[in-house]
Amino acid sequence: MNKSDLLDELRLEVGLAYDYAKDEKDFIGRVGQAIFNGAQRNVVVIVYKVDESVRPVHILGTKEDLGKERMFGFGFLGMCGKKSSVVLKEGKKQTLLIPVTKKGKVSYIFSIRISTDVYPLTNQDLLFTEELANFIEAKGKFL
Repeated sequence: MNKSDLLDELRLEVGLAYDYAKDEKDFIGRVGQAIFNGAQRNVVVIVYKVDESVRPVHILGTKEDLGKERMFGFGFLGMCGKKSSVVLKEGKKQTLLIPVTKKGKVSYIFSIRISTDVYPLTNQDLLFTEELANFIEAKGKFL
């Protein structure tokens, strides 16, 4: 499947996540699951809730991937305060941080880790992340 088709499929799955969500927490979890499944489970997806502190609320990945993954650390999450996606790279590892706002403040950060061997990130992915964040923000108002 080419990148455009994959991103279109993810858009569809994220839309369905909203359709079936019971509340905001369920919606956020379903979006994370849609990304994880859409990437054919070749990624680690961690969703952080941002309020007085930053804490993981959804962690998706295989036991092997979660066991060998090294976290960049919470300091890098602070870069999301600019309200735009950030790509971190270390060797063949790349992490995409996607901030989602609510009432003008960052409320969630999606962290997606994937190897460049599996899926090299491009500008097309960054545009998708902006669409994703805007969709979650817009739909989250109705949950």
